[in-house]
Amino acid sequence: MNFQALRRLEMASRTKQDQPSHLLEGTWMEADTASPEEESSSDWRSNPSTCPDFVVSFRGYEQDAAERLGAEIGGALRSLGRIIDIAGLDGVTVAYDYDDALAQLDRGYETSFVLERTNDVAIGIAMTPSVLRNDVLKSHIVISGDIADGLLDADDDRQRGIVHTLAHESAHVETTAAWDRCFPGELLRTSYRSNLDAWRSQVMSACWDEYSACRICGDIGYDPVPGYAQTFLKVLSEIDGNVDNLVAGFEGGNADTLVGPVFGAFGNLMKFACYLQGALAGAGRSRDDVPEVTTALASSWFDRYFDRLAIACAEIFEEFGRWTDKSKFDVISDMVEEIVEERVARIWSHEDGTYSIFIHRGLARA
Repeated sequence: MNFQALRRLEMASRTKQDQPSHLLEGTWMEADTASPEEESSSDWRSNPSTCPDFVVSFRGYEQDAAERLGAEIGGALRSLGRIIDIAGLDGVTVAYDYDDALAQLDRGYETSFVLERTNDVAIGIAMTPSVLRNDVLKSHIVISGDIADGLLDADDDRQRGIVHTLAHESAHVETTAAWDRCFPGELLRTSYRSNLDAWRSQVMSACWDEYSACRICGDIGYDPVPGYAQTFLKVLSEIDGNVDNLVAGFEGGNADTLVGPVFGAFGNLMKFACYLQGALAGAGRSRDDVPEVTTALASSWFDRYFDRLAIACAEIFEEFGRWTDKSKFDVISDMVEEIVEERVARIWSHEDGTYSIFIHRGLARA
């Protein structure tokens, strides 16, 4: 994707005089109208946009700033909708109080779960949670205002960054909708037979969602690979120490207090690997293009899982939106359980949904 081409599309959509756009109670709604440049183009710019009419809600903004930023976001998403299927977009929330905006987002159903940004090795700046609207599954993009303001900045790097963020979140919209078409009625409405099933599913979902989003958006705006590689290497360097601490802190009793966090720790490693793997695949590259990752993996037990994970995700992606069962997704779920059993504890599942564990005498070292 050529960044300058996307910017020209955005400018065309903003300068079109008869494009219907309305400011409604501090929110921005933009309908889809093709610009002359889009109509005359023979490449992706001539594609009809999948972007629906939607509302951008602002928290902490003055009206003038909301209008200007709303126009920018509307133009960018309408352009992205020509290469990414965002028909399932519910709306966009831009907030300076990003954490509160996540926590207060109307999900469309009763839940005690509170959305929270990633706040450890990486700091979350945007999220696209699933929501229910009249019992229809949709996706709502929530973006930190400090990041979204980059669309109004003269600094090209900041503009590139937010365009890539919007592309990444748009790719989540497409990924979520594809799952819902193949497995309707599951997202936000699934109950698990056991905690083990829930942990397995959560890791699988995080890995697949990020691989897919990163592969779909590729390097739109800017190349995310260096940043993803740096984050993955940091998580990789800390994983054994973090898991050691979890094991050392377990004093017996409820095994969930150990097994859940261990699944989470290894799942986090796999997820950040998938960010990198998806971005590489989306740009037509491989791990050979990030030699620092290959070097680090050469001395790590995770080396034998890294490529297996990439292959598993790639095989799912090859059948994108045409899945008839979850067998290929189960490969990821099985992989995280395999890692937990190899590195920490043997697990025996029982028919009633409970399980038993035997903790190894310290972590196995490869």
